[in-house]
Amino acid sequence: MDDEEEREKKRVNLADDPSNRAMVQRNIHHLLLDMRLEILSRLPITSLIYFKTTSHAGYDLIADSRLPPMFHNRVSDSNPCLILFDYNFPDFGPSQLYFVDSEGCSRRVRKIDPPQHSEVYNPVGSCNGLLCLSFSLIGGSSVSHSLLIYNPFVGDAVRVPPANRFLNQLEVFGFGFHPRTRQFKVVRIVYYEKIMTVVDPAVDVEEVDEEFATVYESMVQVFTVGTTEWKNKGALPPQLADEIGPPEALVEGSLHWLTVVGMAGVDPIFGIISFDLADEVFEEIPHPPCQRLVSRGYNLSVLNGCLSAAGLVDAVHFDIWVMKQYRFKESWEKQFSFDPYFRSGWPSLRFPKVICAMKNGKILLQYNYSALVSYDPVENRFKTLQKSGLPNSFQALPFLPSLFSAKATMNLQL
Repeated sequence: MDDEEEREKKRVNLADDPSNRAMVQRNIHHLLLDMRLEILSRLPITSLIYFKTTSHAGYDLIADSRLPPMFHNRVSDSNPCLILFDYNFPDFGPSQLYFVDSEGCSRRVRKIDPPQHSEVYNPVGSCNGLLCLSFSLIGGSSVSHSLLIYNPFVGDAVRVPPANRFLNQLEVFGFGFHPRTRQFKVVRIVYYEKIMTVVDPAVDVEEVDEEFATVYESMVQVFTVGTTEWKNKGALPPQLADEIGPPEALVEGSLHWLTVVGMAGVDPIFGIISFDLADEVFEEIPHPPCQRLVSRGYNLSVLNGCLSAAGLVDAVHFDIWVMKQYRFKESWEKQFSFDPYFRSGWPSLRFPKVICAMKNGKILLQYNYSALVSYDPVENRFKTLQKSGLPNSFQALPFLPSLFSAKATMNLQL
């Protein structure tokens, strides 16, 4: 009994000790803080930003360095959100970016303010929570672009140094990250005019005036984020000699384009070309083993981390192929085939573009740059996504939001 009483006295003395009380209070404070951070990491990004901008306590919590990696781990396992780019310029107003939160309850589309004021800008691409934008700069006889890489929810940006300009140039950009080198890179493809002197070898040069001809050439340049200069990689390969648009898919650290390799009557036959961001070389990727890649609505995308190719086969079949093992032709698998004319009275919505795969197995499609539609392959049903404030015409980009700043993201081992 005496031993028990002695132990009880020691416990009372420990509880009365101010230093022990302070330690207990600190532990409780840290426990409550950890619980708050865990709860915040599960909220949609729009709720976090609202909390941050409307409360001093919320600002301090979201500024905690432990929250960004917690949020990153959760959002990696959730449905991708969407960045929408408004195509109304120049007829109806300036360019505008929007954000659609696929995880939150909000049915509203939210506007995003770019970090640089300009009426004309375009999204280059998104990767690891970062968005690359090109801002048009008109000067002389050509248009050049200023490039920024930024996190639209943190607000900081990294400026890409300007590249050299050419006569009457036309620029195309790509943006991505390679997991092996752990580097972000911007790819620039520029088409430009070159004035050549034309001389007839059968005529004495001193007796005639010089004649000139305009030829069109291309140049590929690569900028590694964190460096200061663009690297010249020479001209485009013959498969991409004609003018191309921005890359359509980033898979395994490589950017991918569709390119025309032939014609079948009036329809083009497509091939797939990639640019490896680590080795900085172009490569031809095996296409799906269908009879031919012929379609006015053919497009590339990324489904569950794999390269996907999709397009109309005939009037009532839209096929989606997935390359299960990258660069292996035998790994192409036709996963979905459906009639894209899902709603009568919408004759313009006949060329769907695959945007991304959802965690519930549905596929998100965009029709005619205007409607977002989910396709359920199990039920073979379509559902139009109703969002207030959706622009009339837009480009949709999958986007995984992040709380890391742009500069911090570029230093992470993602």
